Order: sequence, then structure tokens, then C-alpha cells
Amino acid sequence: MSTSLSTLHGRFPALRSRDFRLLWMGQIISQAGTQMQFWAINWHIYALTHSALALGFIGLARVVPILIFSLIGGALADAADRRRVLLVTQSVMMLVAAVLGLLTGFHHLTPFLIYALTMAGAAAMAFDSPARQSLTPNLVPREHLTNALSLNQIGMQTAKICGPPVAGALIAAGGLALTYWFNALSFLAVLAALLLLRTGGRAVGSEARVALESLREGLAFVRRESILL
Repeated sequence: MSTSLSTLHGRFPALRSRDFRLLWMGQIISQAGTQMQFWAINWHIYALTHSALALGFIGLARVVPILIFSLIGGALADAADRRRVLLVTQSVMMLVAAVLGLLTGFHHLTPFLIYALTMAGAAAMAFDSPARQSLTPNLVPREHLTNALSLNQIGMQTAKICGPPVAGALIAAGGLALTYWFNALSFLAVLAALLLLRTGGRAVGSEARVALESLREGLAFVRRESILL
């Protein structure tokens, strides 16, 4: 067993860091649940409306809050404790999933409520993603950062592969509400990991603050960098 662990740590040195290892495993579970909900919502809205246009609007409901709040989310990730930001955003997304499950179970979920809850979850994601991505450098030594970022991508792709078939099996068994509840429970894995972290979640270096000027600086930087633009 120790030889296997040594080999694993040799190939993936970022996994030697306890805090990164905890958060990485928690994120895979949570992201798999999120993928389950992603496809369940698509199926649910079409089952309720039988409209391709209504299904397309789900994509709009997901992207608009991210476009509106992503800059603020990035500035907040620089200024605030990223661990605390993630505790809030993950809790909000867990609540959204639980409400979806509850309303579905009682047959009170309407297309309007699906759009509203999808937008609420997407708004939380606009703050969650920058904080989650920028927390990684706090958890691993600088020389292991590239490996940690690669593992994050592996975890994300694993979740995208595992989540949809599980959701499909549950939906086929008539378990739309159960799919939403599975997602709500999956957030407990990442919340537990965040609570167990020993590493602080603040940016290293000078204190930053969320201000209009910092947002302007971010936009100016994007304009100057042609690749980003």
C-alpha cells in the first residue's frame, strides 16, 4: 500500500498536500452531483414545456448571471477569504438543489421557478469559480501548482463523465426529485473538506479590496492583452 501511495505521490506531487487532497476529492463528488443536476434540469424543463425554445432559455438563464457577476466574483476572490466565500457559495448551491428536489417531490416546480433557481445557482457559481480556482495556490507549494491545476482538470472531466449517466439512470427510474437531492447531498463533501482545511484562504501579499477601481483595472488588463480579449 505504501509503495502504491509513493508511486501516486511521485506522479501527482500535489496530492502530498493534505488540504489540496481533501478539497480535490470533495470537489469531484460535488461536481459530479452538479453535472447530474445540469442534465436533470434540461430534461425537466423539456418534459414540462415540450418546447425547444424553453430548453434553450435554460442556457441563457445559466450564462446571464455569470456575465453580470463574474467580474465582481473575481475581485472578491482577490480581496476576501476564499475559503469563506466558497463556504457561502457552496451552501447557496446546495440550497438551490434542495429546493429543486423539494418542489419536484411536491409537484410544485414550474418552468418559471426552474429558471429562477437556475439563475440563483449560476449567480453563486460566478462567485464560486474564481474563489475555487484562486484557492489552489494556497494549498500546494509553488513547484506543485501546475500539477494541482492539472489534477483539478482531471477531476472536472471525471465528474462530467460520471454525472450524466447516473442522472440518466435516476431519471429513467422516475427519480427527478432524487437526482436533485443527490446533488444537494454531494455538496456536503466539499463543505466538509473546506471546514477541515488547515490552510488560510486569503491571498498572499498585500491586502486588496473590492472597489470599482479594481474592476476597471481588470477590464483595462483584458483590453491590453490581445490573447485574453
